[in-house]
Amino acid sequence: MLGHLGVNAEQTAVYELLVTGGSRTTGEIGASAALLESMRELGMVRHLPGDVWQAVPPDLAVEALIAAREEAHRRARADIGPLMELYLRNRDEELADNAFVEVVSGKDAVRDLWRTLLGGAREEVCVLDQPPYLSPQEEHAELEDSTRQRDVQWRVVYDRSAVDLPGRVTEIIELVAAGERARVTPTLPFKLAVIDAHAAVLPVASGDVIDKVLLIRPSALLDVLRSTFELYWDKGIPFSPGGIYAAAADVDPNLLGLLAAGLTDESIARQLGLAPRTVQRRVRQLMDRCGAQTRFQAGVQAMRRGWL
Repeated sequence: MLGHLGVNAEQTAVYELLVTGGSRTTGEIGASAALLESMRELGMVRHLPGDVWQAVPPDLAVEALIAAREEAHRRARADIGPLMELYLRNRDEELADNAFVEVVSGKDAVRDLWRTLLGGAREEVCVLDQPPYLSPQEEHAELEDSTRQRDVQWRVVYDRSAVDLPGRVTEIIELVAAGERARVTPTLPFKLAVIDAHAAVLPVASGDVIDKVLLIRPSALLDVLRSTFELYWDKGIPFSPGGIYAAAADVDPNLLGLLAAGLTDESIARQLGLAPRTVQRRVRQLMDRCGAQTRFQAGVQAMRRGWL
């Protein structure tokens, strides 16, 4: 029960005994003095006169355990500086001179890096999404869900080419339903992921394969990349199927999202499982309703009217 707070099974068993059975002597507990002393240092038990051990109330004990873990985390962060100096000292001179950018090569190494970065995410992951992809979408969705369980927020701007992939609209809808905030835009300059304010990953694609990424640490370059993401986020059209207002209940939100992303009628038809002529007719009706002269204007008007 307390394993995730650094309490082992034997300590947990002794604590539960004292909670449910009341105070006991060392002999009655049947545990070593060293074990009981370690629990006292963790704030789980009190040592009373007469060699009697008493459980600290669970609410206070848990707070003490959490405080101890937070202190350990603080010390670990304080040790990062010296460790980074040692790390860079053993790298070549070129890397030491450009320590804020590191090249990570090989698919396995790139995957491990991505998992490590997401495992350390605490506030927000910001992504510019476009093909190609390193891992299957199912694996990515699982990683995204695991970070969201720690209240990490995701903001993703999808390139039109990403939305146009077969079955991708359904995947994005599921991610948005799970809590992802998504927007779409006709074009993106590159693929990017920014994790909190401490790192960014800039993939380097060779054809349709990603086997190398640039890891960017806190620097002016990281600030520029974060600003680039915000620029495209502000320009993007919100992707929010199902979030349409009642006043526009007769308008298909999926059609609006794909139209705003700049997909062609043929691509929209393929994504929605409709005939191209049906899509053309619905787009024309939407343009007439908005008083728009172009497809892009229809998407902008839909957003302004709160339909997206």
